[in-house]
Amino acid sequence: MIEIGARIDLPHPTGRVWRALTDPTLLARWYTEVEPAAGRPGRLLLYTAGLPGFDAAVDAEVTERREPDAITLRCQEAGRRTLLSCAVTPTAEGCRLTVHETLEHGSWPLEQRVRREQFYQQALTGRLPAILDWLAFQQVDLLRDQGPPTAEMPIAETPGAAPPPRRRRRTALVAALGGGVLVTGLATWVLLPSDPDRAAAPEPATVPPV
Repeated sequence: MIEIGARIDLPHPTGRVWRALTDPTLLARWYTEVEPAAGRPGRLLLYTAGLPGFDAAVDAEVTERREPDAITLRCQEAGRRTLLSCAVTPTAEGCRLTVHETLEHGSWPLEQRVRREQFYQQALTGRLPAILDWLAFQQVDLLRDQGPPTAEMPIAETPGAAPPPRRRRRTALVAALGGGVLVTGLATWVLLPSDPDRAAAPEPATVPPV
């Protein structure tokens, strides 16, 4: 039996980790995009084509779901069948997430298995913690008085993928330029005379009485 896997200890409660595992919007941020298969209850389509260690999209069936402890998928991908399981175990500091994928049918070249396992490890240790930290800030609202930063979901990059849009950097640049223009305008206004019409025109000559 061929098996690959990854594990990480997280300083987050099991419910928060379970949400990151099962919410399609969150899952797309740290793993891959997922959507229900049309007309096939309990089936999912995982858009893994192009990810390290994957040959194509994965057609998955949910075979077990025990909230918030475990979820298991039977996956079909390019003539290969695997069993993918995720287990969430409470710990003193938070919880432990363990991911295992076992080959049930077909072949799995060594190089592909290594790349796939590395992808799981990178997703669990890099992108997933960023999403969980963002969820924690959302729930406790630590930045309530500072406006919208906690309302924006973090962008988690995938190794080898194109860099995400630099919207924040562009926004900061626009804000800085706008601030510079505002400061320049205020300085000009302060230096101008209080009554431009009077400053531009000469004082009227005094005509002596006849």
